[in-house]
Order: sequence, then C-alpha cells, then structure tokens
Amino acid sequence: MRRNNDERLLGGHKPKPSEDVPQMQNPMDFVAPTEWVSLPSMGRYPEGHPLKDKDSIEIRYMTAKDEDILTNRDLLKKGLAIDRLISNLIKDKSISPEHLYVGDRNAIMIYGRTSAYGVDYKTKLNCPNCGEQNKCVFDLSKHEVFHGDNFDTDIIQITENSTFIITMPLSKIKAEIRPLMGFDELDMIKDNKGGAMKNLVTKQMKRFVISFNGYEDQKVINHVVDNMVATDSKFLRDCFMLISPDVKVRNHFECRECGHEQEVNVPFGADFFWPE
Repeated sequence: MRRNNDERLLGGHKPKPSEDVPQMQNPMDFVAPTEWVSLPSMGRYPEGHPLKDKDSIEIRYMTAKDEDILTNRDLLKKGLAIDRLISNLIKDKSISPEHLYVGDRNAIMIYGRTSAYGVDYKTKLNCPNCGEQNKCVFDLSKHEVFHGDNFDTDIIQITENSTFIITMPLSKIKAEIRPLMGFDELDMIKDNKGGAMKNLVTKQMKRFVISFNGYEDQKVINHVVDNMVATDSKFLRDCFMLISPDVKVRNHFECRECGHEQEVNVPFGADFFWPE
C-alpha cells in the first residue's frame, strides 16, 4: 500500500537515486554576491580619480576570510584592519581605499556590515558625562547622507580640482581646503601610537588645508594653523564640515547611571563588524 501511495504522489514516476537531489554545482565556482553602494560624495573627486563623477561603487559581500582580517592582531595594532577590509570589498581593484573620502569609506563600511550581519549593531558606549559603560543598539538602515554640497557659494567656492576656497573673516587669508581621505585617517592613527590623540583640532586642520593665500608649503600651513585666532579657526572648521560628504547613523543615548542624554554617532572601528 505504501508503494502505491508513493507512486500516486509522484505521478507514477519513481525517481532514480540520481534524481532524488539535484546535483550540486562545483563549490569552486562560487562567487560572493555584490551590491552597489551610493557614494555620499556623488563622485566629486579630482580629475583622473577612478570614481570621478561616479555616484556609486560596487562592493562584494563579506566572507569568512574578510573576518580573519578583523581578528589579525598585527593589522589591528597598526590600524590597518579597516583599510584592508575595504580594499577587499571593493570590486574594482584600481580604486585605492586610501584615496577615498572618509564619508565614502563610511558608506562602504555600513553596507558591508549590513550585508554580513544585518541592520542592528549592538555595542557598548562610555557615557561622556560619568564614564559609565552602557549598552546601545544602532539601526544601520536609519542613516543620514550628507553630500557636502549644501553651502553658500558666495562664501565657499568650488574649484576645477574639486577643492574649495574660503576667505577667513578676521585675517582675510584665503584658504584652499578639501575633505579628508583614507590616508589622512591612517596617518593620524600612526601619530596616535602611544595613546590618546593630542592636538586633534590643529592636526586635522593641517591635513584638510591645501594652501593659505596660495602657499602650499607644509611649514607655512603649520605656522598659520598654530597661530590662527579662534574666530578664523572655528570658521575654517565649520566650512570643512559643510564640504565633507558623509553618512552617519545616530541614536539617542541615555546613561543608566547618571541619566545624561545626548545624540551619539555610531562608532566606526574593527568591532563595528561583529554582531555582538
């Protein structure tokens, strides 16, 4: 009776052993899927850059080998793990992660992490007020994109090289600036070998300033930055924020210990890619 039932369910056709399960394709032929990530910069790169006028970049999904990078002690110690991971994820190997704007790198990290572990990122943050460690969950699908193009063109003028010219209000010095790139982050990490970052404000300005009144010599830039009055310094940094493309994920933070509340941005680091 069981045999007759089997034959009826199968339409009278008794499969041969080779037909029970479809033959698996050769595992060696497997290729990780890819996705296109929108670039916050919308391709506003200098002439000759492979992403010039490109509004997206193709990246592949993370693999187990990519996870190895995030546990490599040598790479983590040198601050190179994230850079190596981004390099692996980018499909077009002519594109160097070191020469991507920081905001475009952040977009790649968010989409790469989401494809691997989903949109919920659980982490722990220290309270800015009392230092108590708190659990925090970020929804990576709720991110804000800044294209770096929402500014007054009478105050900030863009050049043919995708840099920006501003005139500082007090000294009247003309500054040429640009968004920070991956190599800027790597260099600042190297400067931070011993511990907490020192002179962060001036170090950052010395990197995003290309020239003062046309003088590109680094000694001149360093001298002007170190002696700049606070009024000009704040104006310069505000303009830098306006021209810098970025993607941010924010969350409301409330300390369980002291009750301090504020909006916080998702922290990017090697642990950003782990689900817990």
